[in-house]
Amino acid sequence: MTVMDSQWLEQCREGDSLAIERLVQTYQRDVYRLAFSILDNPDEADDATQEAFLSALRALESFRGQASVKTWLFSIAINVCRNRLQRFKRRAKLQQILQSLFPQESAHPEKEAMQSESDAALWRAVRALDDKHRLPVILRYYHDLPIADIAETLGLPIGTVHSRLNHAREKLRTLLKEE
Repeated sequence: MTVMDSQWLEQCREGDSLAIERLVQTYQRDVYRLAFSILDNPDEADDATQEAFLSALRALESFRGQASVKTWLFSIAINVCRNRLQRFKRRAKLQQILQSLFPQESAHPEKEAMQSESDAALWRAVRALDDKHRLPVILRYYHDLPIADIAETLGLPIGTVHSRLNHAREKLRTLLKEE
């Protein structure tokens, strides 16, 4: 790391908004391109870029200059993108499990278009649940936790978790039928 980079980062650590703006402007394009190459979605890459810079600014105190600023930012961006990809996979798994609650016919082109609408409707329905019912659904079907672990995580009896999951499934059926 050059003396100039060292001074510049020290200004960022002190909260100098011009130095922070310079950091972002200097590396934003490169970080975005990296995020886009990993996530293959411009909106997600944009969000990941912002998240990476926020993480970097929070971690400035721990940056020791053993790597270049760009390398350091890239490692942060890669970790942010990995986390986002893991969330995508968990969401897809939840979607698949929740959809299995509703028997489906074989796929046709029209059916696939309807499926996409159905997926969006399912997520709207899950988001419409209140927290006490949404959290067990997400923990069970999104994070694939056993009932006992959900009970421990939420500080509830196992029977209450079963009850909330049953209630949530009924509510989801009702919400999806209404759509």
